[in-house]
Amino acid sequence: MIAAIISKDPALRAELEAALETTVGVNSVLIIPEFPTASEICTLEDTGKKYIAFIDFHNNTERAIALAGEINRSCPSIGSVALNVNLSHADMIAVVRAGICEVLPKPFSSRDVETAVLNVSRKLAGVSGSTPGDGVVYAFLPAKPGSGASSLAVYSALACAQFEGRRPLLLDFDMRLGITSFVLKLDATNSIINALENAGRMDQTLWDQLVSQRGNLDILGSAPQEFGARVPLEHFLGVLKWARRQYTALAVDLPGTLEDFEIATMQQAGTIFLVCSPDLVSLHMAGHTIQRLRSLNLIDRVSVLLNRVDKRGALLMRDIERTLGLPICLTIPSDERSISEAVQDGTGVNPKGPLGKQVQAIAQKMVGNGPNGAHMAPPRPRKRFVEFFSVPQAKGLDPWRL
Repeated sequence: MIAAIISKDPALRAELEAALETTVGVNSVLIIPEFPTASEICTLEDTGKKYIAFIDFHNNTERAIALAGEINRSCPSIGSVALNVNLSHADMIAVVRAGICEVLPKPFSSRDVETAVLNVSRKLAGVSGSTPGDGVVYAFLPAKPGSGASSLAVYSALACAQFEGRRPLLLDFDMRLGITSFVLKLDATNSIINALENAGRMDQTLWDQLVSQRGNLDILGSAPQEFGARVPLEHFLGVLKWARRQYTALAVDLPGTLEDFEIATMQQAGTIFLVCSPDLVSLHMAGHTIQRLRSLNLIDRVSVLLNRVDKRGALLMRDIERTLGLPICLTIPSDERSISEAVQDGTGVNPKGPLGKQVQAIAQKMVGNGPNGAHMAPPRPRKRFVEFFSVPQAKGLDPWRL
């Protein structure tokens, strides 16, 4: 998403720009020191990108209201956020009627900006829908290492690929402790690292060389153990963007450390499978993770998977749900035998076994939420030279000054 700051106040622009530079989901910042005309703001629709417009109401409330109204009427790919709004009853009614998505408080914090960007992103997705080629992301997030999220991601993706007409993708974003290549006995020399390193120049030929296959499942497997470099957030976003245009469903294995790339992935996810076990340590860590997801306004996407459930467990289900503050979506029994057999063969778990039946339920959810049929990238939007709205392509570049 591109952030456009529409304000005459240099100090306000600098403060907001600094906050946006560290905000997940914002790829670049556009500075607009004067109110654009209706035709100029509508030209952004031609770029095929999504924008969040921060509009300063301080010097000209009437003009700001008019601009916000035009955005609401004519620009479905732009969400608006108000700055310096007079909190009088009449002005707040005008702001709501103009279709403003969010209002930043005075003064605002980086967290306020992060929340506004996230909420606008979700509202844009809800109003205009995903791009026709965007597949659905299913993020598997462990409450703590060893919760079994990686195994569930692998076996659910394999089960999803068994449905007719489905060719999902498995992405191993657990950069330090990924196990997908081992579990599936992938002998390919390429891994997720190769895809991340080439994110900026990805094309179909290169992609076909990078992915491995198990039946109808495409895989970008785990990183090599000797890998130690830090991967920029933009590379993760680039791989996700490319992959969502090629696949209807993507299972993404996350490490659970809630780094920026994990948050960015979950912001694109249709469902976040939070995997925990019924022991007290795992439930304690799951509670902390849920609090963080709640603060990011991602809680409504979370489905809790209670893994390795033993009928002799000391905690009752209602006690666990009360502890987490969320319902348990699915309980998954301990089934070491099925996992051992699957790892030895590099295949999926037995669909008729205790674990396999629940894995099938997860896969069914992935199939049910996904779009029908394969979608490819839509045609490029028509080009138009509009210097006023030129923007850099990635966060970290100097924003254009007008």
